[in-house]
Amino acid sequence: MASALVLLVLACHAPPPGERRAEPSGNAEDLTAVLAEADRIPNSSGWFEVLRLPHRVYAFWEPGHAEKVNAFLILGSRTDLLYDTGMGIASLRSTIDEVREAERLPARDLLVVNSHNHLDHNGGNREFATVHTVDDPWARRRLQLGVPAGEAGGFVAYWADLTPHPGVVPPAQFDPQTHAIPPYPLDQVRYLTEGQRIDLGDRKLQVLRTYSHSPDGVALFEPGAGLFFGGDAFYGANYLVTDLAALAVDLRRIERLPIRWHYSSHGPQLITAMQQGAHLATVERMLAGDGTNTTTSFAGFSFPMRELDGVRVTLARELLLY
Repeated sequence: MASALVLLVLACHAPPPGERRAEPSGNAEDLTAVLAEADRIPNSSGWFEVLRLPHRVYAFWEPGHAEKVNAFLILGSRTDLLYDTGMGIASLRSTIDEVREAERLPARDLLVVNSHNHLDHNGGNREFATVHTVDDPWARRRLQLGVPAGEAGGFVAYWADLTPHPGVVPPAQFDPQTHAIPPYPLDQVRYLTEGQRIDLGDRKLQVLRTYSHSPDGVALFEPGAGLFFGGDAFYGANYLVTDLAALAVDLRRIERLPIRWHYSSHGPQLITAMQQGAHLATVERMLAGDGTNTTTSFAGFSFPMRELDGVRVTLARELLLY
């Protein structure tokens, strides 16, 4: 994203907790300004950087790890929704409680949704009595297995992949050699279905299944405000997928959605809305044989990658379906 521009002038009085009044056009420069100007909410975790974003959304960012993953708290009038539980390196539940107090947010029921069941998105599940996913065999297996500590889990180097970020350090008790994700009981899992509407009171989010990054992908779309939470199926021009044809199917399904605000699960929390419409045409050309075949490294492995017109698609089925 480009360097920050000056935001639209705000009204004299501060907006209500969790709300922003600026309405950027959606181009990269305006979104960069929104993120640069977003209030950071102090918390004692030392690990999460918490941003108050437009439309009563809070991002719980983990920039101290190479994944730089985001979990999102979406406020409703009756129920709040947590989209992902992060890596489990620090307590997300405690940090949410601190933010509620600091922002004077009322205590409400919390509905927890896993965008999918990779370890950087469900690592904090153990802190919540119920989580929602889709009824998929791979998802159930991942929840039941968790990720064991040490070499048995195969993720020691992954957990150790920390990156410097101002003011962010892992908790003192975090040790890549012993960090694990415990199994999550299936009797505490609730299942979402394609097209289901999640009612938070004054806002409703539509469930959209995705399959290209993992078979259990859940994207959320709020039609009224044009908000979109795409998980790892959609977070920029670099796609990490199990199958190129599956990516084209996912892109077709969201091509005509009137998305105005795209909340990204990795890196910058807001990205240019609906760039995937242009990406679909590029991916279809890739399926027809266009593009350059190269390789790329991720998590210590080498994978084939197709590049065309600024779009990069890494084919990493073995990694993604661990």
